[in-house]
Amino acid sequence: MERWIELNNKVLAGTEINTTFDTDALQVYFQEKVNPNTVFFHDLKEKIRYMTENGVWDASLFERYSYDEVQQVFNRAYGYKFRFKSFMGAYKFYSEYATMTPDRSRWLERYEDRMSITALARSSTVEEALELVHHLVNQTFTPATPTLMNSGKANTGRLVSCFLLQDCTDNLNSITKTLSFVAELSKGGGGIGVEVSNLRARGESLRGIQNVTKGVMGVAKMLDNMLRYADQAGQRPGAGAIYLSVMHADFMDVLSAKKIASDEDSRLKTLSVGATIPDIFMQKVRSGEDIYQFYPYSIEQETGREFTSIDWNSEYQALADNPRIRKKRVSARRVFEDIAITQGESGYPYLLFEGNANRANPIPNVGKILMSNLCSEILQPTRPSYFHPYGEEHKDTIGLDVSCNLSSLVIEQTMKSGDMGRVVGAAIRMLDDVARSTSVTEVPAVKRANDEMRSIGLGAMGLHSFLAKNELIYGSEEALDFVDTFFAAVHYHARKASMEIARDTGFVFGGFEGSRYADGSYFEQYLAKDFTPKTAEVAALFEGHTLPTREDWAQLVRDIQQHGLAHSFVMAVAPTGSISYVSHASASIMPITEKVETRTSNKARTIYPMPHLNVDTEWYYEEAYDMDMNRVLDTVATAQRHVDQGISCTLFVPGNSSTRDLQRYYIQAYLKGVKTLYYTRMRKTTIEECLTCAV
Repeated sequence: MERWIELNNKVLAGTEINTTFDTDALQVYFQEKVNPNTVFFHDLKEKIRYMTENGVWDASLFERYSYDEVQQVFNRAYGYKFRFKSFMGAYKFYSEYATMTPDRSRWLERYEDRMSITALARSSTVEEALELVHHLVNQTFTPATPTLMNSGKANTGRLVSCFLLQDCTDNLNSITKTLSFVAELSKGGGGIGVEVSNLRARGESLRGIQNVTKGVMGVAKMLDNMLRYADQAGQRPGAGAIYLSVMHADFMDVLSAKKIASDEDSRLKTLSVGATIPDIFMQKVRSGEDIYQFYPYSIEQETGREFTSIDWNSEYQALADNPRIRKKRVSARRVFEDIAITQGESGYPYLLFEGNANRANPIPNVGKILMSNLCSEILQPTRPSYFHPYGEEHKDTIGLDVSCNLSSLVIEQTMKSGDMGRVVGAAIRMLDDVARSTSVTEVPAVKRANDEMRSIGLGAMGLHSFLAKNELIYGSEEALDFVDTFFAAVHYHARKASMEIARDTGFVFGGFEGSRYADGSYFEQYLAKDFTPKTAEVAALFEGHTLPTREDWAQLVRDIQQHGLAHSFVMAVAPTGSISYVSHASASIMPITEKVETRTSNKARTIYPMPHLNVDTEWYYEEAYDMDMNRVLDTVATAQRHVDQGISCTLFVPGNSSTRDLQRYYIQAYLKGVKTLYYTRMRKTTIEECLTCAV
């Protein structure tokens, strides 16, 4: 075993946690592994020449800047004297992000090199690059993994790796097109969400022949197989999720496919499952009534409309009373219980509360929110595409799908900066570049939506570690006060930056006119009161920061109405994975699961003590499984008021939790306005982290 691993493991070797061994491991890792195995260059010119001639860095990047400008960016990066704060942070960066020689024996990039190249690639002027490299090296925010890994490289992957498709409409041409799109995205490491509620249920008619259709499971199995086949050259398995309405007649069949005891032939081994839940279903659950699940083709035959176009709140009863529409009656509570049972076994399905998502939808004029992604934080309207047989391409109708352009603020470093507006503004401009630089031509509806809507998602990580450092209890009154103030300020600065980009470039996203942005109604809460600290402890944390007032918001709304917005959405809180270690922060805004994490990779055990863990902060690091989940839901609901998309929210429950406990949490999440629930994790169950779209 390598000496740095041995030292790192000694963190837990004694009766007490000893984090000095983590520092020792970090030092030895650089002395004995990184430094001796990093290619040495005499100067920057030699490095650039080698990296471009050998097809590592994109040569065209250096045509945009003079050598002196490039050197300025590198000098600034190295001038900060960056040091990793944990062994795991360095280990993750050099294992997963730093570019190596083709035989993976030596490193070609140090941390500062990767940040410099990313800054140059994601900027259009040297001034922008200098500003961006300042934030990247100081870790006020961090791009999503594909953006950080691939920026500035030659012949490499995409800048985004998460997509939503609503192409799967009810005809074979659309189904086969969707399969080909999934294959194209998956082979490049993409994680894909697919909305399948428009598909005919099992046993509906086809060409006038009754009881012959194979239903959603037939398509789901094909998607499941495709994801396993079209992986990223064997380096990363394919990953995808289908979203299906609980009002669909096939919902229970699909749910059963994620149960441990399901038949091998019907089990979905790779494909994840999400349940879209309308208000009417939650009302029936709470009242203990039965509910009807409908057959989509029957609805289309009777009404001429697709299943996803139905407004279940206003149209449910008329559809239920119509004898010509095929349906089946089920107990809403029994379906709800089965969801909880399946989540207890496998962690699935993800839950999307359709009513909560659409009540907060700022662009209902564009469409309804029907689905989410693999990590359940992306919530945008989509429109289906319609594909016709070969030779009739001119009849195809291209809808709106989604690419997830993501980055996350590091809360501790953002707060330390003293200038949240500067940090958020730089992050939004970087994400704007990611959106403008992304062109997924092989999936036309993804390209169209990215070009026209230019949606981005700025999130945050390190909430629990920041609270613990400042001796605040996760989910407490003071912690919620911080979350409310922080995310309101982030929202203000994100909108302001988006407005300024629209003003300066003339680009306004499609659908702005007629949106709730344009009439100002989306911003009503900020015009009604100031989101400033209510407690002395939180007020002290924001000393030095200038927080937006109602007057600031009123001026911003006027500016937005005059100049528009460049982005249809600006915020989404993803479940940050490896990048949290590199940034030395707890993951996303979720509570920690362990004060000291233990990970096994390539037969080596690595130890990660939480940031700032010591005798003073240990008490504030209450582990998620010991925590009342209502505190987590309160935290997510508080942030959700200010996040225009979603928040990846995981429930952490002890192994002895009942399905009734889970159902209570679902209802509380719904009533608190939470839009989505990601996995349910039981202490006894290990669920593989979503590697594709975690940032």
